[in-house]
Amino acid sequence: MSMVIRGHVRNGVIVLDDAVSLPEGTQVEVVVSSQAGDAGDAMSSVECQRVMETVARIAEMPLEGPDEPFSGADHDRILYGQR
Repeated sequence: MSMVIRGHVRNGVIVLDDAVSLPEGTQVEVVVSSQAGDAGDAMSSVECQRVMETVARIAEMPLEGPDEPFSGADHDRILYGQR
């Protein structure tokens, strides 16, 4: 037997919209809907594009510049001690 029970995510936890009592050990399958929960939760296509462009620019940046006085090795040495 299969049934559809709707819910939403609140603070990282799935919350069912209606009170449903399921027997302990019942197997469930969660299918994520493409619909946004609240209008305030979803990014517009313009916002999404802006975020994707920003992430792409960050990914293109070098990890260290040739004249960088503080290297990744310095970072590790300071955080984790001499090696």
